[in-house]
Amino acid sequence: LSMAAGGAIAGLGGMAVKAAKDADELNTLAKQTGVATDELQKMQYASDLIDVDTDTIIGGLRKLKKNLDGHEESWQKIGVNVKNANGEYKDITTIFYDTIKGLSGIANETERDTVAMDLFGKSADELAGVIDDGGAALKALGEEAENLGVIIPQEDIDKANELNDTLDRLKAEILPTITKLGIQVIEAIQPYI
Repeated sequence: LSMAAGGAIAGLGGMAVKAAKDADELNTLAKQTGVATDELQKMQYASDLIDVDTDTIIGGLRKLKKNLDGHEESWQKIGVNVKNANGEYKDITTIFYDTIKGLSGIANETERDTVAMDLFGKSADELAGVIDDGGAALKALGEEAENLGVIIPQEDIDKANELNDTLDRLKAEILPTITKLGIQVIEAIQPYI
């Protein structure tokens, strides 16, 4: 093998490891937030273009999920019902966009900010740009991401996640051996130090 081929193989291996790690993080985030991986990817794509950090959106989603109960006055002010007709909660993505749209309809900025803080917590301030247009830019850019083909299907994410799990197992198996070898090296050179 030439050095160039070796470098290319190493580069591809590094890319695969990064993809596996990213897939694992995306699946974990989906489980934590209740938002599907395709929707999370749309939000990640859009966040770069609307200058709202992805962590802010995720933080807002997490807080929103915690505030589904006990904030009836705020939900009423923005006209959002978090439950379906059968009494079950709507999916959090729908609630998120309904909330953003409802908040954009409050003309009084102070009132809007108060309700936003009640539902989104400290993420509300940084979500102001998204709230101002009712989430239109966030949604439009999410659709753009889908049209560009940059949304990775769940099946592919799961395959990459399997690789990450395999790598994690391999690291767990190798680490004790490396540690034992390191201890042996230390014991061997310690008398000479």
